[in-house]
Amino acid sequence: MTYSIIGFDRERDMLGIAVVSGSIAVGSRVPWARYGIGGVATQAYTNPALGPIILELLRKGLEPRKALEMALTLDKEKEYRQVAVMDWRGRSAFFCGRMIPKESGAYCTERAIAIANLVASEDLPELMCEVFERNIVKGICKALLEAIKEAHKAGGDIRGDRSAAVIIVGRTEYIPYYDKVVDLRVDYAKDPLRELENIFKKAEVM
Repeated sequence: MTYSIIGFDRERDMLGIAVVSGSIAVGSRVPWARYGIGGVATQAYTNPALGPIILELLRKGLEPRKALEMALTLDKEKEYRQVAVMDWRGRSAFFCGRMIPKESGAYCTERAIAIANLVASEDLPELMCEVFERNIVKGICKALLEAIKEAHKAGGDIRGDRSAAVIIVGRTEYIPYYDKVVDLRVDYAKDPLRELENIFKKAEVM
């Protein structure tokens, strides 16, 4: 159904989220991020409201685990959700409801957290985090793209990958009103990873 990774680049003061799905327009509802606060990926049977709710709780000072727990108390169907959270200190938390599609999994490292459901292997989150950690020296954009590309090669969404997105937030000249450094997506394609990479090259982001 969907696989996502949140990554943090302390050296460049940026946080990003990459997501791929067999559903259309995954970038419109799964990834949420705010500069200086953190990022949220909310998926499976997605409740997009969890993104802004958790970010607001992080802004108020709650650490990721508490923010996630509090947000889920507002969701009567939380067992259908899969959510990952990372704050601007690199602390992370995840929730995998009992009713999310299998295969599913979650994994976190020092600078990344990944979640996946209805994918070829429950090991995809670990793979994404490891690839991100190996590539972060090349920049967060490269690290995120390489992570989802490797997950795609490993089987990705068992229905076939059809949409993908990457958002990255950081300090811009428009802070506090606009913090997007990157916000690119492919809403539907036979090979969304290739299309997304082509868009990045045309945008001269990488």
